[in-house]
Amino acid sequence: MGLFEGCLLAADIDGTLMNNNEIAARNIEMIRVFTKEGGLFSFATGRSVGAVGPVLQKLGHVSPSVMANGCMIYDYDHQTVLEQQILPRQAHEIVPLMLKTGIEVGIEVHTGARVITIAETEETRAHQEYEWLQAETLSFEEADGLDWNKVVYLFAGPEEREKAKWAIGNAVLSSAAFSDTTAMIAGRQRYYYEQFPKGISKASAVLRLCDLLGIERNHLFTIGDYYNDMELIRCGAESAATAEAPEEVRACAGFVTGACEQGAVADFIEYLISGKE
Repeated sequence: MGLFEGCLLAADIDGTLMNNNEIAARNIEMIRVFTKEGGLFSFATGRSVGAVGPVLQKLGHVSPSVMANGCMIYDYDHQTVLEQQILPRQAHEIVPLMLKTGIEVGIEVHTGARVITIAETEETRAHQEYEWLQAETLSFEEADGLDWNKVVYLFAGPEEREKAKWAIGNAVLSSAAFSDTTAMIAGRQRYYYEQFPKGISKASAVLRLCDLLGIERNHLFTIGDYYNDMELIRCGAESAATAEAPEEVRACAGFVTGACEQGAVADFIEYLISGKE
């Protein structure tokens, strides 16, 4: 019986597993050690189903994973949606409100494996190139008839994001949940505001994934680096945050790793191994 038989490690991608589409060789090596010892390795990411090409190319295999900040559980081996959550139709109306703010904003709608660009900017182009997304361009009216899992609003900087959040005001409270997210792309921090169904989080979806895979809660390990990972980190029996994570995020974790670029996930797996020796 392997050291990690019956265990699941759920890891955030951007800022945790990789930065700038680069995964430390140590991470790849230690993930293989973890899975060779019977463990299951899964993503718990804000990325959509079609946005993990660069990661899968390097890892080769992942277990069923939590995508789109908890909106979907997807089995990459069988290319099958195991579960998904849909935004209520009234939540679509945030998009035209955002467009009317006068603030430059890129808008992506994620629906299953499809990505729809409603408002194209330099930020959407950089994001889609970084994640290998094959996006379609549709008007809001054309996209409105589709089932949406989440919407990503992309800004040139944090100030623009805050102005847009203030401009749309209480409209965000009625029919959806929202979260600030970031990614390091082409050497620059990018600032996003993500909209998804209420009651959905990486944590709730990871716990549901445990049920689907038959993983006991005390065999769940989680790692992340940002505010949208705090619930994910808290739900792990063993948990970690990266060295670069904000102080509040690090405070949620049982272990703080080194820097992402130096192999944060590898640090966590080595910590888990040390606890079993």
